[in-house]
Amino acid sequence: MIRSKFLVSLSATAALFCALSTTVDANTTAKNVPVQFLGINDLNGYIDSTYTNSAGKTIGGMASLAYNLSKEKQAFAKTNNLKSANTNSISVHTGDILGGGPAISSLLQDHPTISILNAMNFQLGVIGNHELNDGLDEFLRVIQGKKATYDTPNYDLVSRYKIEKSNTTILAANVVNKKSKKTISGFKPYEIKTINGVKVGFIGVVDPYVQQLIMPTHTKNLSFTDPAKAIAKYDKVLRKKGIKAIVVLAHAGAENTGTSNQAIETQAAKPNKAQVGGSVTQIIDKLDKIAPNHSVDIVFGGHSHSFANGIYGKKNIRVVESLDYGKSYNVATGKISTTTNDFVKTPAATVKYNYTRSNTVINKNSVAKNVNRIVQNAAQLTATVTRAQIATLDAERLSSVRIAKIEGSAVGNLVADSQLALMKNLERHVDFAFTNSGGVRDDLVATVKDGRNIITWEAAQKVQPFSNFLYTGQLTGAQITQVLNEQFSGGRGLEVAGLHYTYNDKEIVDVFVGDKSSSEKIVANKSYTVVLNNYLTGGGDNFPTFTKLKNSEIIGIDTDTFIDYLKAMKNVPTAYTPRSVQVEK
Repeated sequence: MIRSKFLVSLSATAALFCALSTTVDANTTAKNVPVQFLGINDLNGYIDSTYTNSAGKTIGGMASLAYNLSKEKQAFAKTNNLKSANTNSISVHTGDILGGGPAISSLLQDHPTISILNAMNFQLGVIGNHELNDGLDEFLRVIQGKKATYDTPNYDLVSRYKIEKSNTTILAANVVNKKSKKTISGFKPYEIKTINGVKVGFIGVVDPYVQQLIMPTHTKNLSFTDPAKAIAKYDKVLRKKGIKAIVVLAHAGAENTGTSNQAIETQAAKPNKAQVGGSVTQIIDKLDKIAPNHSVDIVFGGHSHSFANGIYGKKNIRVVESLDYGKSYNVATGKISTTTNDFVKTPAATVKYNYTRSNTVINKNSVAKNVNRIVQNAAQLTATVTRAQIATLDAERLSSVRIAKIEGSAVGNLVADSQLALMKNLERHVDFAFTNSGGVRDDLVATVKDGRNIITWEAAQKVQPFSNFLYTGQLTGAQITQVLNEQFSGGRGLEVAGLHYTYNDKEIVDVFVGDKSSSEKIVANKSYTVVLNNYLTGGGDNFPTFTKLKNSEIIGIDTDTFIDYLKAMKNVPTAYTPRSVQVEK
């Protein structure tokens, strides 16, 4: 954190009579060393996906990101008269880089994403909730580059991939072993990097809220402690080591709140103070209170998938976050004094679109060309599965966007219907199906071919990528009503089948059995058979009543169930009827 002008001046004066003890680039002044941080967040294995921004420009793709980040480094080196484009730049991420993504990476347990980060020299990152989708042991296997075993998901495909160890140091200062209270094995609370003679401290933290988004069995031995207290603890450790330039990598959401700074296209060159909000700012508020002498200069956010760029807190901390899925990246720059070991002023930052580059351009850059090779290899290994045609769609796209928090989506209806159909295909009695809206990960997007809207295996898998177990069991009518009401008290939204309901601003009004033509109300003390995924049975997404499921048993896997349902339908209609309706009373 920046020192007062008086102290900086005093230190600088004293330094005139002392020889420098650090070695810096010949083109870097003795007083100030320029540094650059390049960041991404929430990639989720979307290594080859492209999108269109509001200006109609194509964005996305990791080969393009490799090219764009290389150019950022080169431009920074040229501007600051550096000998090398790599000495003063560090690439970082803030979690959810793996997990919950498309088949090109997920079918290979995200090993291609690890290979890509290595090729691009991502040095530091923080753990996110999706890194634990398959549990801590599997995540450690992946980043440690260990061979797949027969217990590894998608073993047949993974065993054919050339696995490599991750070169990215993962930080997790506030994720500790529940018994020992120490940082979980395999990770570090902080790291120190020397950049052209000056030292920078990095602390990694996770918003404790994400524990609700991870299967309980995967977190039973973990504790997610207060991130502000963790930052304060290791900030003090770093300052005792003489390190005052401190960067926090936070898997915690940031968002813009300023009216003139709402999008990448309109971000201000010098954002006004307090133009950012979200979980990150709550962490900073507490940090300012409990450790007023802290030296944090930058916080890179993640998890919320949203653009943010501003200055916040009593110490003018730069807060920045990019868009998800490789759509954008952030560039933060500053200068560190060799006399104070701190930034001379609040670092600058810009969030930029990851504009998609042509193969011709990519092939002229060695790093981008190598990343493109990794992507193409992954695509080739998974092609026989991902490109299979399973059905057609009445339109080019079916939306996963909910109109309101208490209402489902068109794709959500389809997912819930598939789980209801599974039980009927097994000739098992079933009343209702539930799935969490957060688990419906994408729109159902068709590929237009010969005038037909083709649904591929990959397109369906993008909607339901987690391969969660499906359970059946019994809940009472009262419990079902309570589950629906939990959407008002922190629950992140539900997709339903076999029932419909009405609600007002505060609570559920009535729950009915069957489709919207039915007027049969649910009976509070009656037992109903339901189907739901293992994420919900553990109370995930703030639905604790689901943990009361009785007589539960596994009946299938949600990804396979959804794909098989589409296959059986052959053609998927796009008509959407909401299964919840808001009323006045």
